[in-house]
Amino acid sequence: MREDPRDEREWERGWEGHELAQRRRMARLTLAEKLEWLESAQRLVFHLRGGVRPAGGAEPTDPPR
Repeated sequence: MREDPRDEREWERGWEGHELAQRRRMARLTLAEKLEWLESAQRLVFHLRGGVRPAGGAEPTDPPR
């Protein structure tokens, strides 16, 4: 089984270099993966807000899980 080169097992220590490493990780994602990540983040925000949608904000296409 080949390892996915995007699968990083080593985390940065502290904040130095974190932003660059995060940008590199996001740059390696496909468009479909980025959209999936964004939808997941949207569901999380909706859940953390207790189901209250912001005024004028887009409604999620599917209910929170």
